[in-house]
Amino acid sequence: MTTWLFEPTVDGRDATDALEITLRFEGEVTVCVLDGPVRADTAPVLDGWLEQLWTNDRHRVIVDASAVDSLSTAGVEVITAHAARLRAAGGHLQVRSPSASARRVLDLSQAGHLVEDTGR
Repeated sequence: MTTWLFEPTVDGRDATDALEITLRFEGEVTVCVLDGPVRADTAPVLDGWLEQLWTNDRHRVIVDASAVDSLSTAGVEVITAHAARLRAAGGHLQVRSPSASARRVLDLSQAGHLVEDTGR
């Protein structure tokens, strides 16, 4: 397993106090661990990293949203767009353990089907 910590910037400024992204590579699956808010100003950072995964043929992605303290529609749009793209290419994107507030936004946005089924 490889872990890579990315300290994002938004519009050229340090955004590490806003959103921290850690990537873990577990075989063919990439786990993208989010810590902080995913909103209009930080969603482009997530989009950029998901795009890099796509470019590097990482088509099996799990977004761990357990530490997402707020999720806006901009964040949902990034997640759903990449999920659709990966699904069309035979891959997948699932959301793991979203916080209660993130789960609520996913459900209200008709994206609750992306939440990983843990068999519970």
